[in-house]
Amino acid sequence: MDEFLDQLTKSIPFLRRYAYALVRDSSKADDLVQDCLERGLAKRSQWKGEGSLKSWLYRILSNIHINHYRQSKTNPIHSPAELTERTSMGLDTDMTSHQLDHLYLRDLDKAITRLPDDQKQVLLLVALEGLSYSEVSAITQVPLGTVMSRLSRAREALRKSTTPSPPTKEQHIRPQIKPNIRRVK
Repeated sequence: MDEFLDQLTKSIPFLRRYAYALVRDSSKADDLVQDCLERGLAKRSQWKGEGSLKSWLYRILSNIHINHYRQSKTNPIHSPAELTERTSMGLDTDMTSHQLDHLYLRDLDKAITRLPDDQKQVLLLVALEGLSYSEVSAITQVPLGTVMSRLSRAREALRKSTTPSPPTKEQHIRPQIKPNIRRVK
């Protein structure tokens, strides 16, 4: 097996994880990865061997995802089975640490899904895939400063959406109870 095919094969799990993070549907993620691999093999001669093959494949996958998104003009949605699985956990009064972690991760997942696509893409490539800012810049074909600002905005949006909101005015109001105390001189 030649070096290109070997590196291509080793990249498949990373591509699949990134694709799933983008579309949140395993069959759509598999389709994206398959399209990416087909295009990568067809355009093999265009890869100059400079840089990482994985970064080149991430760019192909990102472009395919953007093209699919433009064609459908709708945001990706979760499958009904996936929604049922994610929301089936009930709340107990005595929650374990594991349950709290699960709820936090579920909220974080929802918050990531609500991010604009450009911010979500940069966040996933840096945080999930562990790529450097310059690699993400090459994949997304935007300047390094744009990558940094998109990442900063994405992190701030996640911070705001996962931080508990301050109590409402109604929660602050306590019944005015006059103490039953009398003054003694």
